[in-house]
Amino acid sequence: MKPYTMSKIKDSQKRMYEHSKAKVDLFARYLSIYLNVISRVPFIKKIYLFDLFAGEGVYLNEEKGSSIITLESIRSHYLSNNKKCPNIDIWFNDSEKSEIDEGVFKIERIERFAKSIFKPENVNVKYTKLEYSEVIKLVIPLLENMKDSERALLFIDPWGYKEIDPKDLKGITDNGKSEVLLFLPISFMYRFADKALADDGFIGGKPLEKFLTELFKDELPDTNNQFRFIEEVKRKFKQYLGVKYVDTFTIERGSKNFFCLFFFTNNKTGFVKMLNAKWDLDEESGRGFRVRNQDQMSFFDEVEVADYLSMIKEFLGQKEVVTNQNLFDFGLTQGFLPPHTKKVLDVLKKNGELELISLDGEKVKGFYLEDNHSRIIQIKLI
Repeated sequence: MKPYTMSKIKDSQKRMYEHSKAKVDLFARYLSIYLNVISRVPFIKKIYLFDLFAGEGVYLNEEKGSSIITLESIRSHYLSNNKKCPNIDIWFNDSEKSEIDEGVFKIERIERFAKSIFKPENVNVKYTKLEYSEVIKLVIPLLENMKDSERALLFIDPWGYKEIDPKDLKGITDNGKSEVLLFLPISFMYRFADKALADDGFIGGKPLEKFLTELFKDELPDTNNQFRFIEEVKRKFKQYLGVKYVDTFTIERGSKNFFCLFFFTNNKTGFVKMLNAKWDLDEESGRGFRVRNQDQMSFFDEVEVADYLSMIKEFLGQKEVVTNQNLFDFGLTQGFLPPHTKKVLDVLKKNGELELISLDGEKVKGFYLEDNHSRIIQIKLI
């Protein structure tokens, strides 16, 4: 992989490259769904939206960043729902000076662009230019004191990873009412993990050492394969944070140069909606987005696509009783939606390997792979 030059790094802060657009597209899709779902839950009275590294707002190539997408999504939701939307408090933060407008802070650019976007009266926006270490100390107490009628969604997209502390993420998610999208340059973390953990003289690796030590404790991550490294970080996040659902969306820019969006939630409905958004962007595997030249081999080409059929057969073989609800939940934990599970079950049924047992005496006409479906059936391997 060709190393980044300083000019390339600076340019990527001025222009939104395809890999950055992919993460914003996923965020936009999910935010739109999130607003639609939350607005239909009567007891939820307020939503908090946080964008703690809000960026430039609009880039030189006219692509829009997460902050502008947030405001436009709220406007679209309002206009599409009879000019109604939930009560929303937004907090945009970025401490850095603009790479586009000399002498101007990024947050000031965002505020300038935001003035031209219609905002419902019950939507409040706060703009700050605090360092992340300062703003997170203000955000966590706010989240800790949220009411049962309130929910929060945080988009955390740092330039690098040195600011990110697993303890802060735990403080964010402990209330059980917050969902988080965290963007990390996973290939850089993977590449320097061994050195950061083993070499005390590697000063630049101290933030990474702190991150990995806090997350993995005494267990060292697998640094022989990027895909396994991502899966282990994902597994450890779930264990450390104590959240019900963790998923990833991997974004490849060039050969083996990976970024990763981690999604944390305790809400099953939210998790299903995020999986839908992922599969909309990657219809082949629901795994991620790649930018590559024709002569480059993709990391995805080197990794076997998950053998979901074998996974389901193993799951069915391990348990005496498996219901349609069990299979629905299992699919989610593996990153698959009900249509994918149904395709596998159709194959097993066609091959005569499956027995469907009705618990209510009625004829079984399908697999009923919906959350809390009124019909419960048992599914067994023959």
